[in-house]
Amino acid sequence: MSILSAILGFPFDKTERERVYRNLVGDKDGAQALAYILTGVQHNTEKAGALLAAQGMFAVACVFALDHGWPAAPTLAATFLLLAGALLAMSILRSSASPFLGAGAELTRNAFNLLLMRMLRFNLALYMTFLSVVLLAAAAFAFVR
Repeated sequence: MSILSAILGFPFDKTERERVYRNLVGDKDGAQALAYILTGVQHNTEKAGALLAAQGMFAVACVFALDHGWPAAPTLAATFLLLAGALLAMSILRSSASPFLGAGAELTRNAFNLLLMRMLRFNLALYMTFLSVVLLAAAAFAFVR
């Protein structure tokens, strides 16, 4: 597993993705495997909604910071990172019929691919949010010094 894969929690290598798929599906029949993976998709969607709510609170903090004269560069950078992260989180929340475009085992594979893409977007949005909070903290520190 590469360092980037470990940091983002995403199997970039095709062989690694196949191993993850086999571990998830295991000895489940088609319907059980699909239901199991769709539960993961739903969980990921719920986490994205919670992240979006947190991003909204931090966006309010950014607006407060700008309004009260905190250093503009880190505060604006934090705001733009939050906006980009929110866009990623919102892309997870949109409905998707992509898993259901196939048939049989292809349904499960399509659902797995959707889960992977949502995992990657969520993790990127989470890191962007964290970085924006760090920038906002740096702005606060610079403001009080």
